[in-house]
Amino acid sequence: MVKKIHPSGIKGEQGIAHIRKVVAAMEYLFYETGGVEAGIDGFIEIRDPKTGEVANQLVQFQSKATGNRLPGDTDTSFHWPCDARDIDYWTFGTAPVVLIVVDLTADRAYWKDVRAWFSDPQNRASRKVQFDKKADLFDIGAARALREVTTTARPGSYYSAPRRTEELTTNLLRVSAMATTLYWAPTNAKSVAEFWARVREHDPYPSGAAILRGGAVLSFCNLDQLPWREACDIGAMEEFDVSEWALSDDPDRERDFVDLLNRAMREMVRHDMSYDRDHYVLYFRPNPGKRDRKITYFAEKKSTDRSVAKRYKKPDGQTKFWRHSAFKWQFIRIGDEWFAQITPTYHFTRDGREKDKFGGEHLSKIKRMEWNPDVRGQFGMWRAYLCVDEQKDMFRQAYPYLTLAPVEKLLADFGVPDDLWKPVRADPPDEEGLLL
Repeated sequence: MVKKIHPSGIKGEQGIAHIRKVVAAMEYLFYETGGVEAGIDGFIEIRDPKTGEVANQLVQFQSKATGNRLPGDTDTSFHWPCDARDIDYWTFGTAPVVLIVVDLTADRAYWKDVRAWFSDPQNRASRKVQFDKKADLFDIGAARALREVTTTARPGSYYSAPRRTEELTTNLLRVSAMATTLYWAPTNAKSVAEFWARVREHDPYPSGAAILRGGAVLSFCNLDQLPWREACDIGAMEEFDVSEWALSDDPDRERDFVDLLNRAMREMVRHDMSYDRDHYVLYFRPNPGKRDRKITYFAEKKSTDRSVAKRYKKPDGQTKFWRHSAFKWQFIRIGDEWFAQITPTYHFTRDGREKDKFGGEHLSKIKRMEWNPDVRGQFGMWRAYLCVDEQKDMFRQAYPYLTLAPVEKLLADFGVPDDLWKPVRADPPDEEGLLL
């Protein structure tokens, strides 16, 4: 066995080295965080080059280095996508934070004050930082502007936490297994619709784990097999190790990989669930014959059951609406591991399939009635359903391209006693029995 260092780690070090060089040219001080960090790679302390004076004026920085084409790259600009949790982390603190993107190919770096940028609601909603290659160049000429950023620091407050441990349940599921190979092949289909029409000529219900990008197909499925080979140029097919996408620092590759994971998630549960494209949720279908669906699973301490598709009736016996257990999800990468973040919710239909026009009102009401134990119980159900190791009989056959596993609970060395959390409002009446 030979030990290896992943290229992403080398690129990260090259990015830090470039920033260190520029800071030294500014005659400022550079401090690298090192070790475990949550989104801050280091600090830059402002120094007066003429007098040598320092006054504890600090700017935190997050480094992003890439040797690939910058996302949205033009002659004058590019953008960089950011995770919503990073944005919250950068903007919540007391010290200003700058994002520095290092283009290793061009040996240049660009910077932006993220607190100022994301103070605009439109910028925050987009979760992208737009860079001007001339105005935002991070070189010795940016020294004065960087110094001015330190004036935006704000004081903070600290409140000591009660001395008690607390067990925390995260809503993450670990991607414990996935496809090992990605297949790429050109296609002469003129559109996405034409491509899928060709595929469905040979399989009415093909796997959805395939995407079209730039006249080519990228898939977890072997494209040299039916029905894919009838819609692809198999002679030009290429195979790649999935890690080239899963562990890539290229935002475009990561975006394509997440797209495939999302499709794999929908494919994994399609025997029991439907996907609502308008709200990006997966929800349980009724049993055949429009009968209520109930599942049995093992909760934290005992076996239990839950109604996951339930019909509500009017006084005359006609259907009022269906309530479906549902979830939203997002795949996120932490280090070299991938996780699915599961958010329990509900979906409402008028007949078990068509969306109920009052679904938004029903959802708003049920969310007001639910408390933390209710949501925690829902997540426990989804964890048991989605994790094969937890509930082996849920699927007719293990899905080959995606497997999820539970994440261990976290033990915090501080917490707040539950009896200190007091309700700020009375529960609204559950006139429709939505929680029953």
